[in-house]
Amino acid sequence: MGDESRASDRDERAEPSRPLATGPGPGPDVALGVEEVRRKWARMVADAAAGARIVVHAPHGVRAVLAPPTPDVIAAQGELPVFTMTAARQGLGNLVRAAAEGTPQLLLRYRTVYAQITHLSAAPTPANAPPAAVRPAPPTTTRPDPDTTAPDPPATPKTGRRVAGFATALGEATTARRRAVSFGPAALDEALGGGALPGRLVLVVGAPGAGAGLLAAGTVLSATLAPADDPDTPHTVLSCTPGRPRADIAARLTAAAAGVDHRRLRAGTLAETERHAADAASARLAAGGLLLDDGADLTLDLLRETAADIAGLRLIAVDPLNHLLGSAGPAVSDVRHGVAALRRLAADLDVPVVAVWETGAGEPPEVAAALADADSVVHLTREGEQAFAIVAERDLGPVAQAALHADLAHVRFTDPPPASTVGAEAGPADNAEPPAPASREQARGRQDRPPAGTPATAPRPSTTPARTGARPASAAPKAPAASKARRVVPDTDEDPLPGTIAAAVAQELAAAQGDITAAGEALARRAIPDVMELLRLSRAGSRYEHTWYPPLPDLLRKRSKEESDAIWEARPKWRNKNLPPGDHDVTALDMNAAYLSALKAHLPIGPLEHRAGPDLDDFEGPRGRRRRRAGIYLVDPPAWDHEDLPNPLGDRDEPGPLWITDPTLRLLLRCASPAYGSLCEEPRVLESWTAVATENLLERLRAALRDARDTAIADGDDVTLDYVKQMYAKLVSTMGGSNYNREINRPDWMHIIRSQAFSNLWVKAFKAHQGGLAVVRVMGTDELHLTGGDWRTVFTEGRGVGDVKIKDTYTLQTKERN
Repeated sequence: MGDESRASDRDERAEPSRPLATGPGPGPDVALGVEEVRRKWARMVADAAAGARIVVHAPHGVRAVLAPPTPDVIAAQGELPVFTMTAARQGLGNLVRAAAEGTPQLLLRYRTVYAQITHLSAAPTPANAPPAAVRPAPPTTTRPDPDTTAPDPPATPKTGRRVAGFATALGEATTARRRAVSFGPAALDEALGGGALPGRLVLVVGAPGAGAGLLAAGTVLSATLAPADDPDTPHTVLSCTPGRPRADIAARLTAAAAGVDHRRLRAGTLAETERHAADAASARLAAGGLLLDDGADLTLDLLRETAADIAGLRLIAVDPLNHLLGSAGPAVSDVRHGVAALRRLAADLDVPVVAVWETGAGEPPEVAAALADADSVVHLTREGEQAFAIVAERDLGPVAQAALHADLAHVRFTDPPPASTVGAEAGPADNAEPPAPASREQARGRQDRPPAGTPATAPRPSTTPARTGARPASAAPKAPAASKARRVVPDTDEDPLPGTIAAAVAQELAAAQGDITAAGEALARRAIPDVMELLRLSRAGSRYEHTWYPPLPDLLRKRSKEESDAIWEARPKWRNKNLPPGDHDVTALDMNAAYLSALKAHLPIGPLEHRAGPDLDDFEGPRGRRRRRAGIYLVDPPAWDHEDLPNPLGDRDEPGPLWITDPTLRLLLRCASPAYGSLCEEPRVLESWTAVATENLLERLRAALRDARDTAIADGDDVTLDYVKQMYAKLVSTMGGSNYNREINRPDWMHIIRSQAFSNLWVKAFKAHQGGLAVVRVMGTDELHLTGGDWRTVFTEGRGVGDVKIKDTYTLQTKERN
């Protein structure tokens, strides 16, 4: 900001005051848009200070005058908002709107009132005196009789800040919702709080081929077909598709609006009724003020200049944003700058901006963090006709999700069809109508349009029978009313999870034409969405629903980008310093599939609840069964005085209470029990965040991955083996909140599973110690170094989940300790 301020001052000193015109009378000399005035800011303000009056046009017909200060304004400047030249230039759109509402906005230069922005109907006469100081002594006046006049109005802030009452702010929010632009599917609009709202940037993020561009096209279609707010002021929609021919875009929009097959529209093989529907839809699109820009040379600056010159702008859509930043993998700083520029564009023009970002392989995590600076981010994934959108808000993270139906024949997204319409016959093309328009006003234009997102060729939901092609209306059965679609459960004992894993491997091998390396890379890229789909399948028919997006205590939130949250996972990093002097033959063992085994942990089902005191919150459940709670606990850890065994708390050296997870707490309690030789005192629980838990939450998924792993090992199938490993490892690493996995946010599960893996490793070290072996090192999740005997008497060698294998062998030389 400092550089810009200095540049503005240089411009003002370099150019003398040259008014645009100095004709008599108060009439305006010139009319310009906000962006044009901002680009020539120093010149415009200098001309206004010299006597010119410049009408400044903001979106939606808002106008104000940039003019010289008047004597009455100079006299009342202590009660009016004041802005420096730089601040006024940056917030010019807001100043124009405030001035149009009747509050003059004063511009300062060198602490004096230099110019003003005021209401268009005002006719200021330039003051003959030089600009006055900012805060002169107020004139002495006689106070009116309070009994004969109205009460004094509330004092106006003197700091130059724009403030508003709560009712005003609430009214602005209501107005913004009425001007929101629909994406088409009602579920997605609801997840976004009404659709694409004015003044906000919505970023649709998806892999190539996921259909992110179709979601953006849905807003273009809705905004174009919506009725104008003011019949005398037609609205305009700007759709920018750099590098994508506008003829293709026009054909897609026509097919979506008319509800006809896109490929047959392009091929010119539509039936007569379909052709009439397409002609009618294209006529409506042509009359809706839609502007298409497919120039490959489009930049952010050109986009801003173009949008600023368009009157009545209702929506800006950019597909994709990647093209504006350079197609060869833009730098993270460029992505952050591009997102910030589009946010400013939306705020300055007070219109929704919808942009598409196509994710690429090997994209660094910093890019996802930069994209999260958008006001709203829609993360889209698609498998066939089923799509899933997760909505994240800036500074809030994921807040909602929506299931979508990819209507690829008509190149659009809709809401999933309800169960009552499954199998219903489609109506003829001449009965097709476009999806609901962008306007959120419920009272206007709803009589002749189907609900948002309803396929134009599908029967309308109604209490009357559905109308089909040549069948009479009475022949169609009446659909029963249902609040939600029923789940379809196949009548079979066969588990679909192993077949799903095998099908994914076969699909990628076929796509890679047998290239094992290419297929493995493709499977690694899809490991996260695939394992989440397996998780959903594994929960089908369960007795209860777990929570994927619970409210989180502050303890589970990262303290900064560099710092983690407050949970201690007890990761071991221990070396035995009490070995006798001499040479020791050491075997380093690797625990197979440590994280896969750790999936069998007690996980809280619902949101965590706070408890004070030492109670572990276990309680008697139904039929006398003991119900267990799990979560995180603040404990005062016991002392550990054993040099030949690692501390169950890992390599923590800091004294005092700490937050640990359920597996670590239960391990400490076992160490304090006689069965483990009373190795320590019981930990003292100070408080906890827990919920009712079960160790069967991920059991079906774990069993499917284990069986697929065992089969792959038996068949020598390294592709499937690595694919399974990628799935369970990435599931654990991303379930705690990740830009790569927006379907779940359970950091408590992540910490518990990791701690369970570390606890399992400690138990194996204790087992070796009890078997007469000396524990040399315990490291990470799966590494155990032993000496002093045959480790095969304690563990089974193999590649199974419960087995161990040799990672390394070496000779350790130790010296006598002083």
